[in-house]
Amino acid sequence: MLAELVKALDEKKSVLERELAAIRAEQSRNGNARYARESMEKERRVALINDQSIKEYKALWQTFTPPNPFPCPFCFVFEKKVSPLKPLLRVEDVEPVRCTVCGETFEIPGELLYA
Repeated sequence: MLAELVKALDEKKSVLERELAAIRAEQSRNGNARYARESMEKERRVALINDQSIKEYKALWQTFTPPNPFPCPFCFVFEKKVSPLKPLLRVEDVEPVRCTVCGETFEIPGELLYA
């Protein structure tokens, strides 16, 4: 499960980088600062997903054991909050979990749920 959540962080970083590139392209075409705040927030989030924050998340994750809910990687990395992941109804061999704070859903393959 930890590997899947770390993978979600890496995927989120890629999405944020693509969104940031699109915002910058739009800014250069229009020559205005309309997207400055959004751009700065995406830059901040991209910078927060780094080796150190992932290492800290892994260390935090190791302190949790069932039945205690595991922490949301996004809330921890972006907001330094320990927000619980709530299991949802299992769909075939995937068990989705949703953060009770940010609402992000993570789909964890059944065999990796407690790996």
